[in-house]
Amino acid sequence: MTTQSRFFTTPIYYASGKPHIGHIYATTLLNVLKNHYEHRGFDTRTLTGMDEHGEKVAEAAAQHGLTPQKYVDDLAASWRHSFETFGLSFDVFMRTTSKEHRKNVQQILTTCHENGDIYFGEHEGHYCVACEDFLPLSEMDAEKNCLIHKRKTEPRKEGNYFFKTTKYREQLKELIKDGKVVANPRYINELLAMIEVLDRDLSISRPKSRTSWGIELPFDKEHVAYVWFDALPNYVTGVGGVEQARTSTYWQNCTHILGKDILKFHGIFWPAICLSLKIKVPKLLVTGWLLSGGHKMSKSLGNVVSPDDFLPFGADTFTNIIFRGANPGEDLDVTIRSALERFNADLANGIGNLLSRTLGMLEKYCDKRIPPFHKDFLMESEKLLAVQAEQLVPYVCTAFDEYRLSDALQKIWELIGLTDKYIAEQKPWSLLKVETPENKIRLENVLAHSVGVLRIVGFLTAAFFPEKMKTLLESLGENTSSLKGSLQNLTRFYDTRVGYQFGTAPRLYDRIDIELEMAKFPAEASGQAAEPTEKNKKPKAPKAGTDAPPSGESKDGKASSLIAIEDFARVEIRVGTVVNAELVEGSDKLLKLQVSMGELGTRQIFSGIREWVKPEEIVNHKVLVVSNLAPRKMRFGTSEGMLLSAETLDGTICPVSVAEHLKEGTRLS
Repeated sequence: MTTQSRFFTTPIYYASGKPHIGHIYATTLLNVLKNHYEHRGFDTRTLTGMDEHGEKVAEAAAQHGLTPQKYVDDLAASWRHSFETFGLSFDVFMRTTSKEHRKNVQQILTTCHENGDIYFGEHEGHYCVACEDFLPLSEMDAEKNCLIHKRKTEPRKEGNYFFKTTKYREQLKELIKDGKVVANPRYINELLAMIEVLDRDLSISRPKSRTSWGIELPFDKEHVAYVWFDALPNYVTGVGGVEQARTSTYWQNCTHILGKDILKFHGIFWPAICLSLKIKVPKLLVTGWLLSGGHKMSKSLGNVVSPDDFLPFGADTFTNIIFRGANPGEDLDVTIRSALERFNADLANGIGNLLSRTLGMLEKYCDKRIPPFHKDFLMESEKLLAVQAEQLVPYVCTAFDEYRLSDALQKIWELIGLTDKYIAEQKPWSLLKVETPENKIRLENVLAHSVGVLRIVGFLTAAFFPEKMKTLLESLGENTSSLKGSLQNLTRFYDTRVGYQFGTAPRLYDRIDIELEMAKFPAEASGQAAEPTEKNKKPKAPKAGTDAPPSGESKDGKASSLIAIEDFARVEIRVGTVVNAELVEGSDKLLKLQVSMGELGTRQIFSGIREWVKPEEIVNHKVLVVSNLAPRKMRFGTSEGMLLSAETLDGTICPVSVAEHLKEGTRLS
């Protein structure tokens, strides 16, 4: 059987300054995709690198008193180091100044020229130095400012070589409509709109009299390749050149990761070049903007988040926030605070807590050994848990094939939450209070199922969090020397290492004291604008347990009516334990809680306490719940009760806690 191949690339990043958060995002996505497909047994290749030619690079080098080559050499070393600090790797680090790339570009230029697709002409128009391109009117405002870079264009007139992009316009339209150019359906219409207004061919050269820092045209030594015609062919260089691309299994399964600001070049000009070269047009995976405070990051707004700000908390903090928050192609709001909240909820209190409590019980009750499954004594809830865990594997693989990585993680964390709920309901810690063979079987089944879930979750999330998940899997006796192909046999839930005895139980993720850490950041570093707008100013704390004053309260705060004892007797207030808590996407007020209510089971409750209570601060706490409140359907799900809260002396809201020794489900009287 032939091994399937995948080739993933990022844009090669322009040689200027340090990597920003968007560069780290794209390269992290590259790594996650590579990991996942390798774990499915695919043969993968990845490429990233530096775009090192052009007018801007030559000017920057001169400002630093360096030759262009020395300048880009230093930058390339710095970028590689930045990627290493985030644990990012790649098979090819492309540099457009390399001999291999120079040879490839000149071969491509020669081929396109011989095909009659390159001609010499004069170009006059408004030139954006940042874009390194002449802009049509549709890409400028009334003052002739570039719409992307918000800067003045320059009127220029010069003789250049052009590539006949318009020759391939109709062919490109059909490819785009058929979904053969861009993987994200949402960008198909955007690309079609761009090609509808395409009224010019691509300028592919610059005269040496203006800049000599580039690859010389093989058919005119007075011109160098324009930066985009130099940069885009780097992907072909990555598989060995044009001839290799025609037969390479990597090229037949190539996906370019790119930001939507360079969609036109990758979605129109590059496919046209590929058609001229008679090689397959690669697919595009377009990423959205990373926002902060609802706005695109900008120094003037003071909302720029540096990738270095995440490093003290580990690269997993960054990986988790960007892929839990949105699928590639969707815009995502990222701040340090939101990343730390996500870290605590998902990693520390989610997968980390499930592993910790499972290994803790194995140590206490099973001599650190993984117990067997007693299949003759399985409960329906356990059979369902096993089925959902097994079905999760094909779901995640399909989600990756459709680039729905956030959806994949959401399903994985739903399984973690379901397992937490299952453990809370089964109460394995109480089963051996009366030692019977039946209770021992029940205990071992609970712990075996928790191990089974952890094993599947560990393998599925190893693409995102490779080092920590290897630690998790090794604690369960799994072989992690090579994870290639590890997902192929993962659908068998009961294939745990029964009898394996672990050593010291690892701690995957420790909870972060968010307020303590945020105090170390200036407003700019945290991604929060210094001056809050009316929209995002902190609202005044509502009255206890509600989002508005109680309806039975008058303006002066006095009770407007009295109730009879019979009315009060109808309200059932019971003791519960919060077994899971998480943020609610799309709401800045709500936490979603799973509350164990003893014989009443576990209730899902949405509570408007997010502003004052972190998810990790309420888990495992005994609370009071109005248990006979009619279920209320919300757009996030159904709320099956109300958590009682009260206002503190400092004006914030705090859930009412009760003594730990009170029994779950007990009704207050």
